[in-house]
Amino acid sequence: MDAWGWAELGELVTSFGYGILSALVPLANAEGYVLVSGLSSIGHAAPVVAGVTLGQTLGKVLLFLGVRRGRQFPFVRHQRARLRSHPVGPARRRFRRTIAALLRLVGEKRWGLPIVLLAAVTGFPPLYAVALLAGATRMRLGWFAAVVLVGRTVRFVLVARGVAVLHP
Repeated sequence: MDAWGWAELGELVTSFGYGILSALVPLANAEGYVLVSGLSSIGHAAPVVAGVTLGQTLGKVLLFLGVRRGRQFPFVRHQRARLRSHPVGPARRRFRRTIAALLRLVGEKRWGLPIVLLAAVTGFPPLYAVALLAGATRMRLGWFAAVVLVGRTVRFVLVARGVAVLHP
């Protein structure tokens, strides 16, 4: 591999790591990373976009699986039992109704994947929340991951293209 290839590989690996971080920690902004990387890039935008996209997809899949598998852990069962024993106030009742409505919507075959795609491309509703909700439904992991991958690719390509227009 020549020096140009090593630089692109480094961008890909670094971007992948940052993509995972930004998927799990909402304060780490993936779009900002793509923007700054595009302005200061040694190579091309492709390794940055590919790395962040793959990292974000893996991170959202981890959130999805965390919710899906998390109910099996003893400390989660204990926490849920403890919460059930407390009186439910009006704010908690509204919150539960809202979450139940969102779960029904994301869990529907007709609306689930389009909502995930919308969240992955536009960020509204937040993909972090949608990944958590989708993990609590019967949505298939493979479909969820594929839609997130496509949506995040579109989003980060648009950000990178915007940088290319501003910084030729």
